[in-house]
Amino acid sequence: MWCKESLKHLAFQYILNGTEKSHYRPLYGLIRIPWSHPLTWLWTIFYYIFSAVGITAGAHRLWSHRSYKAKTPLRILLAIMNSAALQNDILEWSRDHRVHHKYSETDADPHNARRGFFFSHIGWLLVRKHPDVARKGKQLDMSDLYADKVVMIQRR
Repeated sequence: MWCKESLKHLAFQYILNGTEKSHYRPLYGLIRIPWSHPLTWLWTIFYYIFSAVGITAGAHRLWSHRSYKAKTPLRILLAIMNSAALQNDILEWSRDHRVHHKYSETDADPHNARRGFFFSHIGWLLVRKHPDVARKGKQLDMSDLYADKVVMIQRR
């Protein structure tokens, strides 16, 4: 039969070797940042800029607002850069942004600032959207995005 001491030992081993250990790995990574290789720093900065341009120049300015026209090679590059950001596909990101402008500060706003600073910048990507976001998003004209082959290929 199992005694209390052996059960405590097993629980301790589970915590050390089990899934709970994985929660400490990001913390360990943060602690190691100052000693990272310079090429790691360079890659991190490059990747951040690369993906930020994909969101800003691609999903936001080009596809959400249609602020400018871009030829196919640039649209393909921006779609790749947007994918690197891991912030949904272009169609969904653009739909959410259009809904945000049309229904700002309501439940239909996917990144409603009334829900807090963290939510409006990062949190909206981590939780399920309010049902009004999808409902109101279906009412928007998204035909320009459905007609864009680059957007539809990236969505697959």
